[in-house]
Amino acid sequence: MKRKSVLWGLTGVMGILGFMFSVQVSSRLRTQMTPLSSYVDLRTQVQEQVQENQLLMNEVSKDRAQLAMYQAAQGHGGEMMAALQQDARTVAAQAGLTPVIGPGLRITIQYDPSLPYIQQYAGLFEATADQQLGLLVNDLFANGAKAISINGQRLVTTSSIRLVTTINNITSLQVNTVPITMPYVVTVVGDVNRMQAVLTINEVVAQLALMQEQCTVTSFTGSRSVTVPGYNGPLPGTWAKEVQGR
Repeated sequence: MKRKSVLWGLTGVMGILGFMFSVQVSSRLRTQMTPLSSYVDLRTQVQEQVQENQLLMNEVSKDRAQLAMYQAAQGHGGEMMAALQQDARTVAAQAGLTPVIGPGLRITIQYDPSLPYIQQYAGLFEATADQQLGLLVNDLFANGAKAISINGQRLVTTSSIRLVTTINNITSLQVNTVPITMPYVVTVVGDVNRMQAVLTINEVVAQLALMQEQCTVTSFTGSRSVTVPGYNGPLPGTWAKEVQGR
């Protein structure tokens, strides 16, 4: 009987020691992992602050250059007007209100019934044209495009590409709220090599062919160039009116 009691006692002591050891090990692991996690978080915050600081420094540099231009023209009406006009042209170009000419691509998308019919993909482009074109222009902007238009409609920060269904159940594609029809012609000014590379990597031509859409990509380099027109739609605040205090 005493032997059994001793065995049970030893078993209890070993269980307690094992529990204490596991708690100590897990505590050490947490102690070791916490500084690493904190270091990673701190490093991420530092990188974000560095990026934000760089953006702010760029803005400060632009503002200083603009201020220097105004100060140089101070007291000279003609020079001040020229400075303001130059500033207005710069803002218009950045907003996409002026045409852009240069090397680029022309991408034409057109339904082609002679391409193989694959039931899985048949009619998919027609049903998702806004999404397909949206992905295409996003990839181009991310890879060297400076200006893009679709069927003559310039894409700016407020642009929209939408499939709209009328009350007669007719669906049409609209860019900047302007209806457009096939062929869809995407005109791009920018880094031709980078833009062609992303089209190749994403297999854009082959993917559209699966949906019976012929995609033709024409490059313009050297003495050849393309023109992306300026945006001519309404601007934010066009219909805004000042409200007089009552």
